Amino acid sequence: MRADRLRYMMMIAHICCDINQGALNAIIPFLVAGGTLNYTAAGGLIFAANFVSSVVQPLFGYLGDKYSRPWLMSLGILMSSIGVSLLGFLNNYWAMFLVISIGGIGVAIFHPEGGRNANLVSGSKKGTGMSIFSVGGNIGFSIGPVMAATFIPWLGLKGTVLFFIPAAIMAVVVLTQIPALNRFSEQMAEKKKALSESAGDSAAPPPEDDWPAFGKLTATVVARSIIAQGMLTFIPLFFMGILFLPEADSSLRLSVYSVSCALATLAGGRLADKFGFNRIIRIFTTGFIPFLAIFLFAKSVILATLMLIPLAFTINGPYSTMVALGQKFLPNRIGLSSGITLGIAISLGGVVVPILGKMADTYGLMSAMYIVAAAGILTTVLTYLIPKPREERVPLPEAVLEEEK
Repeated sequence: MRADRLRYMMMIAHICCDINQGALNAIIPFLVAGGTLNYTAAGGLIFAANFVSSVVQPLFGYLGDKYSRPWLMSLGILMSSIGVSLLGFLNNYWAMFLVISIGGIGVAIFHPEGGRNANLVSGSKKGTGMSIFSVGGNIGFSIGPVMAATFIPWLGLKGTVLFFIPAAIMAVVVLTQIPALNRFSEQMAEKKKALSESAGDSAAPPPEDDWPAFGKLTATVVARSIIAQGMLTFIPLFFMGILFLPEADSSLRLSVYSVSCALATLAGGRLADKFGFNRIIRIFTTGFIPFLAIFLFAKSVILATLMLIPLAFTINGPYSTMVALGQKFLPNRIGLSSGITLGIAISLGGVVVPILGKMADTYGLMSAMYIVAAAGILTTVLTYLIPKPREERVPLPEAVLEEEK
């Protein structure tokens, strides 16, 4: 029961962190419609949210493997809300850029430590456990646009200050649970030591990090991140600019997509535990291009909206599975693996978004969507180059498998 409680606490913390990222993508159409931003400037804010985060996040993961600091999760949640909370009070573009960058640093602080602790409380079902943690991010991305579409028409852009409230509450909750996380970690370490001693000569040698396999996975995650961030940014702009929906209705389409992403993340983790990580990653990813083609050439708002559901499954079905697979490839560097896979999955694609925005301004919105399609083809190809984890290639002794239970 303690593990379950901590597992879902980590999921809720992830929700409160990623609400702000989801909200940013939904606030941008209001800024574009009001003439504050063009597509290039909108892409610049996405860049601000993601560039520093993508650079800093692996560093915090590396440090987390050496010196665990669970309180960093609270700090990260608070900082992640700063950019969005202050955005409605600013008129200067570079001031917006600065506060959004600070929010990106908060995201970078939270995810490696969050991923490491989520792995800890996942037990032997790493796919399922990491899917519960990862789905928190999807739920946050889905709640964020709903909050933005509610607060801004109600209170104007200054309504963004309300995003600070859930972050502040959850930061306090996480601080109160740190002793429980520390006790759980100590108990797991003692159990692992006892099992190792009782196994005697049958115990396997310490696992080795598989850097070549992790490198192939990282390349796939980078390509996937372009798809994920491109879709999050351009879905509301697509409905507004191509299908001519009002900005509020266009932003709410992002919630349909984000809710579907949450369901896909949960499904993907459970299916990976049952059928294998690599197989599930490939099956989901291969379906992206056909569904994207239907979406892009749909003339009906209803059909385009319906296509958001299978698109979400092909993009986010493999998400938590990739994170858990990275942790399997680097069993001695869980924090670093989480920092890279969670960081790149959320952040690095955002670095490419300004380029997509520039192309949309110059050649039309569809040109940016075609680049997203090209990234989808690349991602599919790369999934077939990722090897299986070593324990699937060479079965481990029963005592070692029992250690995780």
